[in-house]
Amino acid sequence: MSSESRRIHRGMIEPAFPPTQSVVPPIPRRGMTRRAFCAGAAFLAAAGTLSLAGCNSLPFTGAAPVRLVIKVPRTGHDVVFDDSISQVETVIQGMAEGFQRDYERPVDVEVVVFEQNQYDEAVKGSFDTDKAPDVLYGDYFNISTYIRTGRVVSLDDVVAPAIRDDLFDDLWNMGVVEGRAYMMPYLARQNVLAYNKEMFRNAGLGEFVAEGKITAWSLDEWTRILDALAASLPEGSFPMMMYAGSSQGDTHIVTLLRSAGSSIYDDTGHFNLSAPEGIAALRWIQEGVGRGWFPPHAENLEIEDCSSLFRQGQLAIYMVNNASITRYGDTVGLVNFPGPDADGSATAFASGFQVFDNGDAEKLQVAKDFLSYVYTDERWLDYAAGAIPASKRVSDRYGADIPSYDLFRANADNVWDFTGGSPDTQTVRDVFYTGIHDLLMGKTTPEECAALLDAQCNAAIDEGWAKSQLHE
Repeated sequence: MSSESRRIHRGMIEPAFPPTQSVVPPIPRRGMTRRAFCAGAAFLAAAGTLSLAGCNSLPFTGAAPVRLVIKVPRTGHDVVFDDSISQVETVIQGMAEGFQRDYERPVDVEVVVFEQNQYDEAVKGSFDTDKAPDVLYGDYFNISTYIRTGRVVSLDDVVAPAIRDDLFDDLWNMGVVEGRAYMMPYLARQNVLAYNKEMFRNAGLGEFVAEGKITAWSLDEWTRILDALAASLPEGSFPMMMYAGSSQGDTHIVTLLRSAGSSIYDDTGHFNLSAPEGIAALRWIQEGVGRGWFPPHAENLEIEDCSSLFRQGQLAIYMVNNASITRYGDTVGLVNFPGPDADGSATAFASGFQVFDNGDAEKLQVAKDFLSYVYTDERWLDYAAGAIPASKRVSDRYGADIPSYDLFRANADNVWDFTGGSPDTQTVRDVFYTGIHDLLMGKTTPEECAALLDAQCNAAIDEGWAKSQLHE
């Protein structure tokens, strides 16, 4: 396959396709027989690498197939060795088909695809129905909330030492809560900022254009750059992204609030934007509205609006990740978000699997066996090669083919946890952007905005803790 075809990106951050719930076509691949699967699993279990509940404790008895529901949000996904893959649900369906074929007893796996804005409907909205998920694949900041429902089970009995040793620590730790693993990471994407090199050079900012690296700028340099762009860009073009029309962009706006040195959260995991550093960052953003740094009426914009402006050459700086940069080729450079130190800040989100206990011990064990199947079959782990694979072995095999892989792995030390360990990240997202919305409109001062965000976000955090059923 040509290097160009490997680099084609298919809608990683674009609006989803029209809502559909469907089963997608399986991936053509070589399969194992059920005997081969259990024989291989027996070898791995003997070697201490696989928790082998499925082939020992659930022998075929002639009973009806065990029915599993696997849910997955519609998400664009490229694979460096397989041009036929454009959506991650295709990979999940392939895993399900392989598991059905290889497992030692009959199992009927239904893969249900939902849209990115339908997590709650697809998950909590289906509890206690025949569509309740037994396995959920998703992005951790979206699925972390479900741990506290008491339905998501610890996967420590699935993760034997060889599996754990193969997973990068930073991605593994995203799914660990109170010392227990509640998500098996499969891949990750790291968010930084991209800048249009031509627009920078035209604005006399060529000194800031760096090749082959993720750079960082001080807050003073950021201010100088944004002012220069605002003064030189043609009408209808703007220096930097900004959006507060919905919760979609909260991750990136939260990260911008680290620009003056704020840690965002205090030692208890609560928002602390009322500290001087948080207020300074809010003031920096609010002043940027008047200085022409952002598209007009950014309080009404969503992330897709700024994505469109950037693709059309009307926005100089926009958020990208290690998968989405492939669409821009050599036209963009990379820089970390402004942060509390000289290296700036980046964010990352692992995507992976959770297992739910829906009151059926047999289904629960089969769901865990599905994860054992995936994480002990390198062919399925290989399909993470397009983003940043969670598997070290997959990274060793395909890292040279994954666009900018080395740059982003080297930048991992600059990633910070934008969730702050919140027990209900989704609820915090739902209230955070409203405070930024009012700040951009000038309805609140930075001090008032900081107090409002602290109060509303911390109330959501406290409510999440109050509702937590993790240990009940």
